[in-house]
Amino acid sequence: MTPSTSPRTRSFLLAIALAALSLLLPGIALGQPGTPATVTSVVDGDTLHAQFADGRDVTVRLIGIDTPETRKPGTPIECGGEDASAAMHDLAQGQAVTLVGDPTQGATDRYGRSLFYVDRSDGLDLGLEMIRRGWSEAYVYDQDFQRLSTYLQAETDADSASAGVWGDCEGDFHSSADDDSTRRRDSAKLFVRRYYARVSQHHYRGAWGMLGPAVKHRLHRNFRHWKAGLAGSLGVTVLAAKSRLSGRRVVVSVRLRSRDRDVCSHHAVRQYFLGNVTVAPHGNSWSVAKFKIRKTRGKRPRLSRSECAPVVAPPPTPAPKRPSNNCSPNYTPCVPDNRGDVDCGDLPGSNYDVIGDDVYGLDRDGDGIACDG
Repeated sequence: MTPSTSPRTRSFLLAIALAALSLLLPGIALGQPGTPATVTSVVDGDTLHAQFADGRDVTVRLIGIDTPETRKPGTPIECGGEDASAAMHDLAQGQAVTLVGDPTQGATDRYGRSLFYVDRSDGLDLGLEMIRRGWSEAYVYDQDFQRLSTYLQAETDADSASAGVWGDCEGDFHSSADDDSTRRRDSAKLFVRRYYARVSQHHYRGAWGMLGPAVKHRLHRNFRHWKAGLAGSLGVTVLAAKSRLSGRRVVVSVRLRSRDRDVCSHHAVRQYFLGNVTVAPHGNSWSVAKFKIRKTRGKRPRLSRSECAPVVAPPPTPAPKRPSNNCSPNYTPCVPDNRGDVDCGDLPGSNYDVIGDDVYGLDRDGDGIACDG
């Protein structure tokens, strides 16, 4: 069927298709609640194989959803395709289901797959659940299907929650996985650079908000203590960054240079680091899930006054020792220190150098030489 086909022709063709299907698959005629089956295998996020109680198999294309491609010939694996297939496998593999037709839709698609809603025995609509998880979008092929309003509401909720493809691939269900991989790696690198930029600019609240729950837990959820540890930072520069995917996370390998103030010398001290910053999806962005950084070179700055060496006062100048030969320390050569009156006539020679005070008054002319004439 094409959009140009007249309504009467479409109704006629639909009636023929449903009649033919009712002959092949008893119990799936228009107006009946559906036919029980068991899911035997999952092809991708919107296609599966089911088996009826009599052993017959049918390939089912779910009505109303479209997931990223993983098996379409000539089409690369699309962003979220493998996750969508895995989600459908978890939901459907080996499950008892009911295949429910929709009179507004054809019996088969252009590839010959039977079109059904697939409801699990516990009542879960698998198509609706795939949309809720963000691995599928609501899809109208030609005309609205009966469950469209419910599916559209679920799609809006998934978009708001950035679930699945809405968060991982910006809602582009048919971008290639390679394109998405590059976009995610580049986005993660930019996020890590932004984190260190906020630390360098002392926007500590913003940087703290970029840390994930596990990192904050290891920091005892103590913002003030974490901030105090950065108080001496003069900035961190990301010299180089590379990234690789690790499941839904991205590991960003960084080479860093930090400048910190040494509180003792007041000089800037440079340090160099290598390591990995692992980021995990968080809403429309990322959060830091893990740090693993090691220092490679540079001196360690002293960040506390308690690390500074104490100032040692110079030792006091000792008093001049009294000579052991009973000479006065104020003259040279020896002038007897008899603590009484001494006169130049009492001395055996002349021209004595005065050291310090002329305690005996022997330097009459004040030229620093006693008994000089």
